[in-house]
Amino acid sequence: MTELQWDWLREGFQRPARRFTKASDGLQQPRKAHLTKILPNVTGLRSDEQLRQFLGSSRSNTVCINFGSSWCAHCHALLPHFLALTKQFPRIKYALAQVDYMDEGTRGITYTPTFAIYKRGRKVDQFFGANPQQIRDHLWLASQEVPAAAAAAAAAMGPTRDAAASVLPRR
Repeated sequence: MTELQWDWLREGFQRPARRFTKASDGLQQPRKAHLTKILPNVTGLRSDEQLRQFLGSSRSNTVCINFGSSWCAHCHALLPHFLALTKQFPRIKYALAQVDYMDEGTRGITYTPTFAIYKRGRKVDQFFGANPQQIRDHLWLASQEVPAAAAAAAAAMGPTRDAAASVLPRR
């Protein structure tokens, strides 16, 4: 089994008791543009350029990005669960993005950890929280492929009625 690169994750860690300072004020984005492989199907992202590069190379795949920070205790506690989920859904590509170093890529992210799911280069889902079951549910939904014929047939049918009304008898 591949050993995790924990030093990469812990670099820049600050104790939560300290007053928070915006990282981009004092930290420069990493110079290296190559992507760091944390596990075979998990990539580490530390800059906007790396995020763009990762999303560009993953346009044909489903992608889940875990936006976290070095000072977030929930992010650290959730990491083993997240890595276990990457093995349950191997067809999805994963990334751990550190928001400490990003500016553009973190617009719209107000909490950590936040998860974003992309399909064919478009964001289809975004949620936050440290609940492993919630993450598993979203990954399961993202891993389901709807056949093109079924999607076209559903679109042709137009709006559907309430599911309960079509199954339950009227009183």
